[in-house]
Amino acid sequence: MSDGIRLGWSQQDITPDRPVALRGQFNLRLATRVNDPLTLTALALESDDDQAIVASIDTCMVDAEVLDAARAALAHRLPDFDPRKLIVGATHTHTAPSGGATGLQKDDDHLAAIRARYPDYLTVAEYGVRLTEALVDAACEAWQRRAEGALGWGYAHAVVGENRRVRYFDDRAVMYGSTSGADFSHIEGHVDHGVNLLFTYDAGQNLSGVLVNLACPSQASEGGQDYVSADFWHDARGELRRRHGDGLFILPQCSAAGDQSPHRQIGARAEERMLTLKYGEGVGRPLNAALRRDLARRIADAVDDAEPAVRRDLRGQVVFKHQNLSLNLPHWDLSAAEYASLQAEIAALGRELAELGDADPLGAPYTARHCRRAWCQQAADRYERPLASVPAEINVVRLGDIAFVTAPFEYYLDFGDRIKGRSAALQTFIVQLSALPAGGSYLATSRAAQGLSYGAVPASCLVSPAGGQIIVDRAVETIAAMFAAD
Repeated sequence: MSDGIRLGWSQQDITPDRPVALRGQFNLRLATRVNDPLTLTALALESDDDQAIVASIDTCMVDAEVLDAARAALAHRLPDFDPRKLIVGATHTHTAPSGGATGLQKDDDHLAAIRARYPDYLTVAEYGVRLTEALVDAACEAWQRRAEGALGWGYAHAVVGENRRVRYFDDRAVMYGSTSGADFSHIEGHVDHGVNLLFTYDAGQNLSGVLVNLACPSQASEGGQDYVSADFWHDARGELRRRHGDGLFILPQCSAAGDQSPHRQIGARAEERMLTLKYGEGVGRPLNAALRRDLARRIADAVDDAEPAVRRDLRGQVVFKHQNLSLNLPHWDLSAAEYASLQAEIAALGRELAELGDADPLGAPYTARHCRRAWCQQAADRYERPLASVPAEINVVRLGDIAFVTAPFEYYLDFGDRIKGRSAALQTFIVQLSALPAGGSYLATSRAAQGLSYGAVPASCLVSPAGGQIIVDRAVETIAAMFAAD
């Protein structure tokens, strides 16, 4: 058995102080105000067995270039820490700026017009440097603060995420599709209301922080056009600190949730009525303030339901193992029919852009079509020059009775279920959107690909559904090896 676990926390404010482009959606969205701050949180873990720094960022996704740059810097600033053991995930808010080059919108395409309107505009490249520096600073501070403590893990429930893919009798799928027509068949996939929790305590067994892992992106306010926001995780942090003190560290993780959303597909009107009765205002989009408050309450209730019981089983010593896996995943090779469909859409979008004439170059009609055409073209290029494979980094961590698995995509819930169902760990925390490669953010299941729609088509997915199962199998076998001695 190793010596005691050593823990350290840090938090950085990563809120932009100038106009920025928000990541997510097809149309260019320029935020000129801050609704609530963005946060980067890091937890350092060390024992004689192993070490890791786990970080969470209020951003849409973690770009590989940001993680690579942070690891390079850590190699110099923390010589006693292995930078490959920096593990980062995103809350997947759609109201935060991009830190890398893989977003749908490229601000380089519109930079002259943006600068003319907002001379102090903060570019994606500039924000990426800030984000990298904040990640490095947080990692270093958390590492330097590590001290003897204890861990406790728990499991609770909170209704946060729902499957957002609607299927019809002709086997079509539509993200956020209507359920009111006679052709509505079913919601495509499973939901997971489980909340995996990791609590940290100081030497006096005082609660110092909580890692909260649940299967839903932070997108109650995803339609916001002109403001920066951490979405419902801002509200959840506020509610947890109201209950437990301002010094509590909160590290949110988005589990496998590529097909999930905090928006109800069934019962939406009933929920809206209840939110109005509870909160009286702020029910509607885009901010959805009432929904955010209710989600925060549900998350905080889950934490409070588990924590008193977890205190009965705190661990000052744990088995700690980390393995960094480099996988080559199968590319989604486009068919001739898929290529022809993309070419037709590219041509149609070109005609629509020409018809817009002198439309506002930063307006949604122009930028959405411009972006979608580039999105289609990127996929068409892969038909002409298919990739042999797609490199991906997967991290597997054992921490006592629990395990963590990272996936660098919007990883569909079914894959997460397969890992959790087969895992030798008591609880398995999936962390999606870590170190995303350029070219496609989703990793869809075969059944989703049969229904198509955004999120399960070649333009959305760089890796084929078979790649998702490869991650499942390698993660399960790695966890099994880590627990084999037990």
